[in-house]
Amino acid sequence: MKRQSKNLILALFFALPLSQLLTGCDAFSSDDSEAGDVTLTGQVLNESSNNPVPGAFVLILPFDLLFETDDEGRFEAIVAVDSTMNLQIVASSDGFANASVTVLALADRLIEVPTLRLFQIAADEPVSGLASNILLLQQSASSIGVIESGSEEVAVIQFQVADSLGRPVILDKSTAVNFSFGVQPGGGEFIHPLAAETDNNGVVTVNLSSGTRAGVVQIIAETTVQGRLIRSIPVAISIHGGLPDQTHFSIGPEKRNFPGLLRFGLIDPISVIVGDKYSNPVRQGTSVYFDTNFGVIGGSIQTDSEGRGTVNLMSANPLPADGIVLLAAESADDLKNVVTGSTPVIMSGIPVVSVSPASAILDQTYLLTVVDQNGNPLVEGTLISVIVQGESVKAVGHIDVQLDDSVFLGGQLYEHVLRGPGITEFTFRAVSDINPLAPEIPEVEAITITVAGGNGRIEIVLEPSGAPSTPTEGVSLTVEPDGTVVAKVEIAQY
Repeated sequence: MKRQSKNLILALFFALPLSQLLTGCDAFSSDDSEAGDVTLTGQVLNESSNNPVPGAFVLILPFDLLFETDDEGRFEAIVAVDSTMNLQIVASSDGFANASVTVLALADRLIEVPTLRLFQIAADEPVSGLASNILLLQQSASSIGVIESGSEEVAVIQFQVADSLGRPVILDKSTAVNFSFGVQPGGGEFIHPLAAETDNNGVVTVNLSSGTRAGVVQIIAETTVQGRLIRSIPVAISIHGGLPDQTHFSIGPEKRNFPGLLRFGLIDPISVIVGDKYSNPVRQGTSVYFDTNFGVIGGSIQTDSEGRGTVNLMSANPLPADGIVLLAAESADDLKNVVTGSTPVIMSGIPVVSVSPASAILDQTYLLTVVDQNGNPLVEGTLISVIVQGESVKAVGHIDVQLDDSVFLGGQLYEHVLRGPGITEFTFRAVSDINPLAPEIPEVEAITITVAGGNGRIEIVLEPSGAPSTPTEGVSLTVEPDGTVVAKVEIAQY
């Protein structure tokens, strides 16, 4: 190719009219100087970059002598002249416009030719060394959806292979790049092709197609050059889930019981977990709508990368007469069917504490009932304690209890709220506790029952006289005909 370029340039020079070649030249000056050799030296530079132009042709007219510049763009020529005369120096190179200069040649002189600067008219042919590293050039998406999710299911990833100077490897230095997985969810996802040759820009392309499982996929590109393995940093792409599936739709509260009947504006977070038909989290941004028959609830959410979303249920009008609130959430599946779920929550109110019998008696079994005004359990964390005061006596049974969150069993209605022993009903006894080293006659002086938690605080004191009392302000105390003491907060505050 280089020899052909030289021949073409020579042909162009020889095709020029003789009058043009000799313009400005005085071939046979009448100068009386003696004949001899003239040494010409100079350099050819790229006008825009000021870099040397190696391999440029230098033509000396009118003698049609042709020389070539070295790696530094320099040339040296020895020309025999009969007398003092003008010489035209013309420089040329592939992709550049010609440049020329005229010098006066004197015998036996060394003449420094003014620098010839060539204007580049064509881009340089790309050059590169062998492959040295692999870089991510671009990818069409950072995440795709599982198959049949309605989302884009294929991602296109382009890598660029470069040499040690960071130049893309050209076609003459191309290399085969192999593609493989790092981590993958294992749902049938695949890459194509498994190997490809770099193009003239060092670029190779691979396609990732999703499978049936969500998760993170890593794509690795690698090649071997002269026995050395070159590998890219793994490129991570997320595969997210599809549309909601009824079987994998869940809704639940943070607290099954919160004191929403005490005042307005109390909050109970309500969350959903939404999966697709492959048991993966739905794609991020899936909309879920909420509804409630009592109180006020946030209208909708968009799921996060784990298929989760949370809104707040707030205590507000209308309030439930029996304290039971039913919450619903819904979305839609790939067939446009409604996907829905519901969950109950207790809005509990003021504590109501009943104990029977009403007096402090030794070796007596007591029945203690702790509920709100609707007969629902009190909130999680409520503390119930029983203390017996007197000589050589103590309390046994449910005397130090902390309530768990409420439970619905077998349904979502009032009658499905789990009540009974350890939840709303408790028993205890005042029994003898005689010290053998200092025996005394057991005597019960008082029994103090305390209930305290998120619903409020009530303290009841039973005495041997049968005249119970409560030191808690704002609490009313009554004794039923059967001897049961009932204590409750007089007014609920909204």
